[in-house]
Order: sequence, then C-alpha cells, then structure tokens
Amino acid sequence: MCEVFSWNWSGIIPSITGMITVYIAYLALTSWKKQHKSQRVTKFLDELTDSIHELVQCINVPTQHLMMIHIGLESYKYNTDLNKELAYPEAVSFIEKEGKEYSERLNETLESCEKTVHKLRSLLVKGQVYGIKNYNDCQNSCNKIIWQFDRLQVVSIILGNRNRNWEHPKVIKQIKTLLEINPESIGDYLNENQKEFMKFVKNAYENEYSNA
Repeated sequence: MCEVFSWNWSGIIPSITGMITVYIAYLALTSWKKQHKSQRVTKFLDELTDSIHELVQCINVPTQHLMMIHIGLESYKYNTDLNKELAYPEAVSFIEKEGKEYSERLNETLESCEKTVHKLRSLLVKGQVYGIKNYNDCQNSCNKIIWQFDRLQVVSIILGNRNRNWEHPKVIKQIKTLLEINPESIGDYLNENQKEFMKFVKNAYENEYSNA
C-alpha cells in the first residue's frame, strides 16, 4: 500500500489520460470511417438503382418494336411465294423485303439506351471497390438486364443484313436466334432480375447500416 502512495502520480495520471484520449480518438476515427463508407455505398447503390430503373424503362420502347417485328414475321407465313426448301422461309422473306426498315427503326430506339448502358457497366466495375457483401449477385442481375439490350441489338443486326446465304448453318442459327428473342422473353428476364436486384439492394442497406 505504501508503494502505491510512493508512485509518481503527477506523471502517471497524465499518461493514463493521454492513453484514454488516444483510445477515444481511435473509436471516433473508426466510427467516422464506417459512416463515411456507408454514405459512399448508399450513394453508389442509389445511383445504380436509378440507372437500372432508367434502362428498364428505356428498353420498353424497343421491346414494343420487337413485338411489331414478330407480328410481321408471323404474317409472312401466309405468303404463297415462300422458298419452302429453306429452314425458315417466312423469316427469310421478311428479312429480304422489310428487314432493313425494321432494323433501322429498332436501332434508333436502342441508341437512346446506349448512354445508360455504358453508365451501368461503368458503375458495376466501380462497385467492386466497396467490398459489398454478395456483390456478385448484383452483377449477375444487372448484367442479365443489360443483356436484354444486347439481345435487341442482335435482332437489329440480323434484320439489317438481307444479302446472305440462307442455307449456311451459321445463318440458319442466326435466324433461329432471331425467332427466339421475343417480347415475352425480354420481359421475363427484366422482371425476374429487377426483383433479384432489389433483393440485393435491400440486403446491402441492412448489412451496411447494421455494421455502421
């Protein structure tokens, strides 16, 4: 007990106070860093969500054009001058007679979506630096939404090239792809992956602020 009283408290107390001050400052800095990260992640997720919504709305217009394309394709089934020796005679006749016109119209509507697509792709790369939990789920759902834009571009390209060897296996495969890309398929992919994306965003917000 006497030894305790003999300690140099005038030097010890300032040292203890200093350590406590450093510890409090460390806690404050750590808290600030977490809050700052959460704010950055929130801003990123908000921007990403807005861009996804914008692209989905934008794709609605070319999807309507796609519907008209399929109506046109369907109407050619009743043509009497079809080359029945071809794998897809109706589609070939439609492409030869009206493909270029429909391709140009579709491409015009897709051009208005390009800026949003480029922004989304850039954001998805940027998001990798934040270390967001299950970020792969976000990338997958967003890329599948972007893929619908890519699929519509494929339709435009196939329609616009009417001078080909229609019996070539690669050309036949392209026409098959054209017929498989329909408004229902586009809509299903958009709806399903929008839901997956929003599920990810909800979980990301919860994880971020529960750890803040």
